[in-house]
Amino acid sequence: MCRTHGEAARELLKKTELRDAAYGWIESLPHGSHFNHTDTYHFLEANFADECSQRGDATTEPRYKNDARWAVQDALGKTPGKSKIIEQVGHGRFRRL
Repeated sequence: MCRTHGEAARELLKKTELRDAAYGWIESLPHGSHFNHTDTYHFLEANFADECSQRGDATTEPRYKNDARWAVQDALGKTPGKSKIIEQVGHGRFRRL
């Protein structure tokens, strides 16, 4: 089935909203606090349940989890235009700077 331009744009907007929401949550953490990806997933699940379900599932996992991981990459400063606000302190563990 072929998607229209409008459907693709709405899907992208949802992706951006969840990614931005997760990044905002990371920004709001107290400096020095530790978190992992699961904490970010739980934040999205608790506060954006409808949006998470509307994003649907990819082949291997729910798409909102991918959005959450990209927010972590943004916070690590790996995305152009985003400052580094966290550092990795272990496998899957991060600390707010």
